[in-house]
Amino acid sequence: MGAATSLGATSLRLSIFAENCSRVLKTLAKLLFCYLCFAWLTACSSRGTGENNSPTTTPKSATKTRPYIGYLHEGNLWAIYSDGTGKHQIAIAPAGEVIQDFLWSRDGTRCYFSVGNRFFDVSLETGNLASGGELTVPPGVTIDRLEMGRDGKTIIVHALDADAASRLYGVTVGEREARELSVDDYSALSSSVAPIVRRVGDLSVSTDAQYILFKEVVGANEELFVAEIATGRSWQVSHLNELDDFEPSAEATGGRYILEATWSADSRYVIFNPAQSCSETGLCYGRLFLVNRWGGAQLKLSLDMMVSLPLEWNTGNTLLVYDDGNEIVLSDTNGQTKWLADGNHPKWQSLAE
Repeated sequence: MGAATSLGATSLRLSIFAENCSRVLKTLAKLLFCYLCFAWLTACSSRGTGENNSPTTTPKSATKTRPYIGYLHEGNLWAIYSDGTGKHQIAIAPAGEVIQDFLWSRDGTRCYFSVGNRFFDVSLETGNLASGGELTVPPGVTIDRLEMGRDGKTIIVHALDADAASRLYGVTVGEREARELSVDDYSALSSSVAPIVRRVGDLSVSTDAQYILFKEVVGANEELFVAEIATGRSWQVSHLNELDDFEPSAEATGGRYILEATWSADSRYVIFNPAQSCSETGLCYGRLFLVNRWGGAQLKLSLDMMVSLPLEWNTGNTLLVYDDGNEIVLSDTNGQTKWLADGNHPKWQSLAE
């Protein structure tokens, strides 16, 4: 009797144990199934192509592939993308005043602009405005144009004094005091750009230091030549007699000549403007042309005439933006042009890290 009772109890305990094991195994099976389902859904989500597959954050590099073109219009500061989209106003000048010129910060997040002799700093993202310094100079000195120093914090001011003589000043962003710059100071602060050829005898070394651009007299005209530094070989790249639209006022001396010429940022092209029209005071203008450094077709880029050359190439050196008769125009190296907006002083946004 005792043995039977003991066996019965043991059998009961074994039954309870088996039942508990079954429950544990079922629970583990459910957990494993849930885990596999979660893993499958995660894998599908990562390689899906539906509308809900967009990442929640945009990589920093992806946000910096489309630089703005900043420009001035009716005294205010605007920006637009090179495809014509994204046009918006960045800053409005104080009542009764105009923004004279502006600069992008090195990282492209801010703009510095001048109103009179005062500088302002505006955030592209928030629109918040702050004082950017002031040009404290003798009376009669006015700002002509601005240039950002290579240190990213010094605004180089190209100014004219009361006698219309050129003066150079440096203003550290956020400070009131300005210091006059010597030629050596300016050379140390300014970014390296190829010199502009204006007269016979001027030389412009390409940015890759392989070629020299210069002018020579050919018959009654002045023409552009390129020389290879390594070999000394030279060749003519401009042919002014092949161009049209020269007014009699520009040929009063019996020939044609070039006002300015320089290199593209990547040294592959030469841009120049010939004197095609001259005023009674002797100020001459010309349309903008582009030619390959090896010569060939002289591509006309502008409809209106200009006194000086634009130097605003994009980072890839494939697009040139400029002011064509108070219109912002974009041109590629094939001579294809596109109107973007009314305005002047266009400048590419810097995307430096």
